[in-house]
Amino acid sequence: MSLSELHARTRALLCRESPPAALPMTPRGELAPLEPPSSAHRFLPFLPSHLKQAVSLAARFMGLANARPGEEGLAAVLDEAEQRIQQGDPEWVKYALRVFIAHHPEGRHLPVPPLHERAPHLVAPSLRPELPRRGNPGTPGAEIWLDYFREDTGLNEHFDTWQVLHPATGYPDPTQPQRRLLQAQRGEQFWYVHQQVLARYDTERLAFGMPRVEPLQDYASPINEGYDARLPGFAPRPPGLSPRGFPGYDVTDHAMRRDRLFTAASSGLLWQGSTPLFIEDLEQLADTAESNMGSVDGEAWADPLGAYGSHHNLGHVLLACLTGPRDRSGFPGVMASPATAARDPLFYRWHRHVDDILDTWQSTHLPPHELSDGPQVLVRKWLGDGVAPLHQSPDILLCFDQDIPGAASPDFDGQRWSEETFGGDYWTSPPPSFRSSTHTLRTRMAQHPVRLPDGRELLKPRLEHDAFHYVLRVENLLPREQKVTVRIYLAADAFAEDRRMWMEMDRFDHTLRPSAQAVIFRPANLSPVVRERGWPANLLLPRGRREGMLFRFMVMLTHAEQELVSGYPFDRPFPPGQRIADLLSLPHVATRNIWITHVS
Repeated sequence: MSLSELHARTRALLCRESPPAALPMTPRGELAPLEPPSSAHRFLPFLPSHLKQAVSLAARFMGLANARPGEEGLAAVLDEAEQRIQQGDPEWVKYALRVFIAHHPEGRHLPVPPLHERAPHLVAPSLRPELPRRGNPGTPGAEIWLDYFREDTGLNEHFDTWQVLHPATGYPDPTQPQRRLLQAQRGEQFWYVHQQVLARYDTERLAFGMPRVEPLQDYASPINEGYDARLPGFAPRPPGLSPRGFPGYDVTDHAMRRDRLFTAASSGLLWQGSTPLFIEDLEQLADTAESNMGSVDGEAWADPLGAYGSHHNLGHVLLACLTGPRDRSGFPGVMASPATAARDPLFYRWHRHVDDILDTWQSTHLPPHELSDGPQVLVRKWLGDGVAPLHQSPDILLCFDQDIPGAASPDFDGQRWSEETFGGDYWTSPPPSFRSSTHTLRTRMAQHPVRLPDGRELLKPRLEHDAFHYVLRVENLLPREQKVTVRIYLAADAFAEDRRMWMEMDRFDHTLRPSAQAVIFRPANLSPVVRERGWPANLLLPRGRREGMLFRFMVMLTHAEQELVSGYPFDRPFPPGQRIADLLSLPHVATRNIWITHVS
């Protein structure tokens, strides 16, 4: 069988439509997700028992591919998948096949269609009636204003893909499929992915005058915000419901594990049976809180009633089962699926709660970074004499693609253009003197078509921004070459002193020539935040406001050979009495205020 035929079979299998499966239910009509996993019932990736079964199938696929390398083995995998998919909920098989494709060398020859092709019914907009913007931002229902963000197709695909790349049960070792592997620094990445989405979501809320997300840490109080995604196979959550358990797992069980994790974060100790273990890095606590195969619970990591249980994952399931008292569909809410969970406002409240646990340890037990040992470079704060005004660096320049002559040409050399425009005789010129530079970035709301399986087409709101580029001016203070890592961050001015609210925009290496006054051209669309981590390109910039919203860019240069954790330097508290703005005393750090205007 040819590779093109294998591609067609894979696409057909992953895009196959089928009626949504229900969860098992008790005779009284209660959802019972902890029943033994069965392909006849709905696949819940957040349940460790379900995940183990699905990943075991992925291991089976790897064994078939190993037995017959090449296209013959891939055909055997697809034969097995097509046979298994007839036995119940096809999502078990689809997930297992995607894990095989992501982690097996032969599997990587097969395609995974994007979410809007695999499951167009899951990306349809809810099109809930919107409250008038003149209403009180604290009014129940105001979350509708942010449906465009939470329901963004790329955002939901980002989290759906994460669960395939980083299964909590570990992924099968391609050479020994019965063995499970966890990616290095998986727990750290789990924290950083969610910390960053919270920073971005809170920044979107600020644009509407809404308060920051409140953590869902009280499991007894009613939840005022309801949500109806209006997606097939998912039940709505009416407002006013309090979290409740299900057979085999009560809310008090969940609260007990919450308290143990907060105690561990505060004390710096996790308990493995009767043995205390000092938490040496965020990885240990994050793995245990999620939980995954690296949990301190060891082999009992998947047991909901283990010492620390499955706090993060079971939280998803508890909230997904929070359906109306008269609902007998057997369907959960959207929090049950990685492809839809981010649509629900509770996703952000839940992850703020989990992030608070991790931040408690970071804030209590991590010493501040030593930030003064940066490379010997200079990013200027001001060109004039006297005391420099804050956040006005002339060396952080922004240019719209449309304002750069010849940028649309396929042979355009952005680096050469930027050196000629901003370097040489123009090295001491301030940003306002350049016609191609701007102090304002622009976003707009576009209408993106979504074609449903029945042939209907819906228009879905999607935030977009005008294409822009960074131009950075950096002086190498040493008479030798220096390789540096350039880090670019962004925060709303109102949040600029909160380390958890800085959003990573870009990170790249650059080699500075000896004693050079370097001009660096960097298209924003090259950001590894998008290209490597899967953040949707259209959401790289926050929305801003029609009248303009003040933001602050920060550029920090570090030694390229330094092994720094994700989120550096904002992953740790700053020294007592030191503000984030005080970083401007360092020559390798600079900031610049900019405005983001929403033009439609």
